[in-house]
Amino acid sequence: MGTGLRRRGIVGWVPVVLIVLVIVAGAVYIINNLEKPAEPVRAAAVPMASTASPTPTPTKPAWLRVSHKSYRGLGPMDASCDLPGPLRDSLMLGTEPEPALRALALCLDRMWADTLAKVGVDYVKPEVRLVHTQEEAACASLAFEWGGIYCPGKNVINVMITDGDSTSWFTLAHEYAHHAQFIGAITDRWMTRPRDDDIVRRSELQASCLAAVTLRTALPEELEFMRKAYTAAIGTKVEPGKAEETAAILRTHGSWAHNAAWIKRGERQGTVASCDTWVAPARQVS
Repeated sequence: MGTGLRRRGIVGWVPVVLIVLVIVAGAVYIINNLEKPAEPVRAAAVPMASTASPTPTPTKPAWLRVSHKSYRGLGPMDASCDLPGPLRDSLMLGTEPEPALRALALCLDRMWADTLAKVGVDYVKPEVRLVHTQEEAACASLAFEWGGIYCPGKNVINVMITDGDSTSWFTLAHEYAHHAQFIGAITDRWMTRPRDDDIVRRSELQASCLAAVTLRTALPEELEFMRKAYTAAIGTKVEPGKAEETAAILRTHGSWAHNAAWIKRGERQGTVASCDTWVAPARQVS
């Protein structure tokens, strides 16, 4: 599948399914371990829900409607990030991306620490592993390819570094959003429930929306590229042999249209509340 999009002078077909695969693994480790007890996540003032007496899942998932106070009263997140020109260019061109990703990680740490502090949550800085093989990651299945994965119990963000890959910046921001979801109790009770595609979709769409919130100032043209890539994928013919893989992506990460819409929403409004997928109707997160 191709989009024919151009990225800052780089001409070629951009395989949209591969772009999504760069971030798809952010939930894979979590999906495969939903029924296993997670290691405790450090948080202050807003503890995760207790799992001692799990409440039966109701017919309508009202329990997904997280009422975390970080959704209310906060203005736009300060998404300023001073990336020097050479680092910025290397980040977007996919050449020697590691120094640029480290610099971007420092910005993301500051953004989330400042935001969560306003709602009484002590920020826990994650370990960021920029890996070249799956074996280097802190957690991962070796049965599939992935571009980014978050280990919630260990607070480790893993990003796969591939020569010429210029989507690592979005992968990093997406996995940072998963980190914020867990340490800030934004995905309250999620880990106490059985595996459910609807839960995973809402979390993944929220992570992409929050990635847009944090990158809207530093890399707005790249958010535009991601939105255009998702939009271009709508209605395109699936590559031979990719039908099952694509169906799994759409089932757990939402439609191309909804991914583009949530990225646009986060970019425009710039708040945590704008990414509240948990109260969104099913028609917006399918």
